Amino acid sequence: MTAAWWRSLRGWLTRSTGTAPARLVAASRQAVAAAAASLQGEALPSPEIAAHLQRGLHALALYPRLAGEPTPVQDPGLGEAVARALQDRDWAARQLPRRPQLLPQLIQTVNDDAASARVMAAIIGQDPVLTGNLLRIANSPAYKVHERPVESLQRAVTLVGTEGVRQIISAVLVQPVMQVQCEVFPQFSAIIWEHALLASRAAADHARTVTFGDAFAAQWLGLVQGLGAALVMRQLLQEAQARGEPVEPALALQLLQQWSLPLAQRVAAAWELPEPVHQALAVDAEGSLADSLRLASAAAAASLLCRHGHASQSRMLALLEQLPSAPPHALRWIWRRLHGRNVETLDEAGQDEATPAS
Repeated sequence: MTAAWWRSLRGWLTRSTGTAPARLVAASRQAVAAAAASLQGEALPSPEIAAHLQRGLHALALYPRLAGEPTPVQDPGLGEAVARALQDRDWAARQLPRRPQLLPQLIQTVNDDAASARVMAAIIGQDPVLTGNLLRIANSPAYKVHERPVESLQRAVTLVGTEGVRQIISAVLVQPVMQVQCEVFPQFSAIIWEHALLASRAAADHARTVTFGDAFAAQWLGLVQGLGAALVMRQLLQEAQARGEPVEPALALQLLQQWSLPLAQRVAAAWELPEPVHQALAVDAEGSLADSLRLASAAAAASLLCRHGHASQSRMLALLEQLPSAPPHALRWIWRRLHGRNVETLDEAGQDEATPAS
């Protein structure tokens, strides 16, 4: 977290309150110091918006318990050790999570228009967790059409549909390998996983409605990007424990920005995900899938920042509309699907309470 970001936040507070506080009373406000200028309505160059929101997301996952101005990285030694470990050619063999056993069969089946519900159900039935999730969703009010419970996997596949099955498969297979036990940053896993789910949904919607691309591949992009962030944190914690050193939040933020996408790309290659997924995870990637990932990741970060009370929906939408990846009408549809009409942000709740009834 750079001094420039912090100065942006302090500047806004000074203009709003007439004071320049040495400390922020609400610790959660510091979680978005990285995105302060954009959240408070200051102009940002269009190319910087997505990166700004991504920094805000990572700060939200790392900083919620801090008070006072975040300090810069004091000792680069730990960060250099993490970078050396990640650059080691043997790192992937030791640290990358194993590919879920059923993944190749499932990807092939859900992408085969001729595959029957019976075939799909037979594959899903080999995994108890997938089976349980599919039956639970098929029996939810969104899909259930009769009072009698849905107990057949084939019937569940028919009710949920191919798109629903794709979402269940990808989320259930990735979540177990994204868990990071982290006492220093207790909110990290939950925030990164929620962002991955939201980004996967938004990427699929963007691919389906804007670029007319492969929605399933786009969905995997959002999930694997989150897995990359989890692997960065896991390596950082391992190195810190081995060296007997504390983990500085500023260092974690720096490493997440630098390494999340490269590690996600390694996962895509190791798991033999479709080649377009691998290519779209490159830092400088171009093309329709890369556009879907950038828009989805930014929109998911914006939604989380709203949900945690750091910005209003109108401000986030104004920022997202400056991105070149989606026309305004498509973006607003994706946002409604992503964020929902009934999500009340803390900012908006506070405004409602402060406004007297007419």
